Amino acid sequence: MIQLDNISKSWDGEKTYTVRDVSLEVPSGQVLALLGGSGSGKSTTVKMINRLIEPTSGQILVNGKNVLQQNPIQLRRSIGYVFQGVGLFPHLSVADNVAVVLKLAGQKPEESRPKVEQLLSMVHLPYEEYGERRPDQLSGGQRQRVGFARAVATDPKVMLLDEPFGALDPVTRDSLQQEFLQLQKRLKLTAVMVTHDMAEALLLADLIAIMQEGKLLRLDSPSELMRRPGHPYVEALIETPRRQANQIASLTTA
Repeated sequence: MIQLDNISKSWDGEKTYTVRDVSLEVPSGQVLALLGGSGSGKSTTVKMINRLIEPTSGQILVNGKNVLQQNPIQLRRSIGYVFQGVGLFPHLSVADNVAVVLKLAGQKPEESRPKVEQLLSMVHLPYEEYGERRPDQLSGGQRQRVGFARAVATDPKVMLLDEPFGALDPVTRDSLQQEFLQLQKRLKLTAVMVTHDMAEALLLADLIAIMQEGKLLRLDSPSELMRRPGHPYVEALIETPRRQANQIASLTTA
């Protein structure tokens, strides 16, 4: 569904690169986690898929079509996008925030109402209770749910997520992670998720791509990476959740 072929991004005339020669594929219906520290190029990579950032070189295919040969606005409307902070319009109601992308697609308010009700119900925010609220009347987790509803309003087959759970408390974060997986499976979405949390990547993704200084170090399944990290940096990333799990387990036997 998503294919990156030797994608690179330079901001200074190809002297230095934020992303360099990244190639990977995401099969239909699977979740890929892009993992790495600050400055590793993971957010730049995901934003090149929907052309929020234009690649310097390389080719990106989504469902077999070259994104660089498509109208960028139409492309972004066809790809769900969720990011940390959500970006809801504060002056609009919850329902109107979800309906924004439907309005851009040409639907009238009376036409989009049933779809908005369905979407809010799907993310456990019933229209009757939450539809007329403003974003500042919601919790952080509820705002993120609205972001998910808006991202899938136009029935995309691909979703991009940039640190979607990073600003949430642990309990809300865990709950939304599970809800995301249910949503992803229900809608059969192909998803690319940016995260700096190895535990999150291991639990949510079918594939994990680990980046460092703009380069792709490893691309494999969570189980294979756990068995064979293949690189000292990857091994260090994996060691953190493993050590934490062992420490928690030791508390029950102390």
